[in-house]
Amino acid sequence: MVAVSSEETGRRHYLYIGQSWGRKAEENVEEWGLQDVETLLLAMQEEQGELAQAFLEAAYEGGDPERVAEELADLGALCFQLRWSLNDCHGQPGGDHRVE
Repeated sequence: MVAVSSEETGRRHYLYIGQSWGRKAEENVEEWGLQDVETLLLAMQEEQGELAQAFLEAAYEGGDPERVAEELADLGALCFQLRWSLNDCHGQPGGDHRVE
C-alpha cells in the first residue's frame, strides 16, 4: 500500500492520499472543467484498465511498481470529480471543490 508523506511532519499517513487525489482532481477541473457523469464514468473505466495493466506488469513482467500508484491516483482523482459532478446533477450545491 502506498502512503503519502505529510509536508508538515514528514510522517507517512494514508489520509494524505485523499488530499493528494483531491488536489489532482482540482487540477483536472481547472484544465477540463467539471465534466458530465457519462464522460467521467468512461474515463474511470479507461483508468481502471490502465491500473490493472500497470499492476500486472509490475507483478509479472518487471514493470515499475510506482506506475501502479500513479494510475491509482489518476483513478482516485476521477472519483472525486464524479462525486462533484453527481452533486451538480442532482441540484445540490456544487460550490467550491477545493480540498483542504
